[in-house]
Parts: sequence; structure tokens; C-alpha cells
Amino acid sequence: MNKNMSSSQAQKGRISLEELRTLREKAEKAQELKQENEDLKKKKAELEQDVMELQEKNEKYLDRLQHLQADYENYKKRMDRANREYKDYATEGILRKLVSHFDDLKRTEKVVDSIDADEHIEKGFKMILKNFEKLLKEEGIEPIECEGEKFDPYKHEVMLVKDDKSVPENTVIEELEKGYIFKNKVLRPAKVMVSK
Repeated sequence: MNKNMSSSQAQKGRISLEELRTLREKAEKAQELKQENEDLKKKKAELEQDVMELQEKNEKYLDRLQHLQADYENYKKRMDRANREYKDYATEGILRKLVSHFDDLKRTEKVVDSIDADEHIEKGFKMILKNFEKLLKEEGIEPIECEGEKFDPYKHEVMLVKDDKSVPENTVIEELEKGYIFKNKVLRPAKVMVSK
């Protein structure tokens, strides 16, 4: 210190022991707060990292859930389609049999018309035939109209071929056995005679 400095000035630069202790405590407190602040910053960074990882996991789970949901919807549609196809397949078998019985009834109608049957029997038989025809129509069975049309291998089965110059080649001349369609699908092809 400068010797010229007065004692009052020297005392101004000095602090009491109590003030020193207070300053040390404050310094220690500041150091602790600084350390706590550093710890909190680290903790915040760790938490932000955890949040990011959780968000990524959440997005992965959400994506997986959406894929599983789409797979389930596709599975459900496939099963519905398979069930419909199986039902249609089973129905087609029964309907083929019904169509054959209908053909038998149509042949029997010709016999009933050719003999002198009782009027009541004839009316009753025609009513049965009409109801059977109505049943087939309600089930979605439609006859294939083919006389005069061009031969279609998907709808027609050739039983006979006839030379006929009056019609174009591969034209259906005569229907030998009726064909039927069920839900836009050939239930039974028509047996036909075609021109050559």
C-alpha cells in the first residue's frame, strides 16, 4: 500500500471478517448454483434426447399399427371375397341341378301337350313350370339366347356342324340344349348346331 494513503482510505478497501464470510458463502452459493445450472442443462439435453427417441418410437409404432390395420382390412376383404366365391360355387352346383330338372320339366311339357291330358293336370303342370321358371329368374339365372348369333366358345358348345350357305360361317343355326348364365358367368353352355 501507498504510505501516503490515509488510514481512512485504507480502511475503505478492507472488509470485516463477517463480510468476508458472507462473501465466501455467496461465492459458494453462486458456485453451487452454477453447478446446478450445468446439471440442469445436462438433464434437459438428456430429456430432449429421450423425448426425441420416444417420438421416433411412437412414429414407428403408429406406422406399424397403420400397416397392421391395412393388413387386417385386406385380410377381411380377401375373406369376404373368398366366402362369396365359395357361396357362389356351392350355389352354382345346386343351380346346375335345378336347371337340369327344369329341362326335364320342359321336355315333359311337350309330352303333356302331345297327349290328351286332363285340363286340370295340364294347368297344374304349367303352373309348376311357371313357378320353377320364376324361381330360376329370382336366383339370377338367365337363359342364353343363341340362335342366329355368332358362335362364342365361352357360351356355346358345338354338338353338330352343318353346311348352310344361307348364313355366315360359325353362326348358331339351332339350339339343341338351352344354356344358362348365373351372375354374368356361364352356368351351363348352350349345346348348339353351327354353320360351316
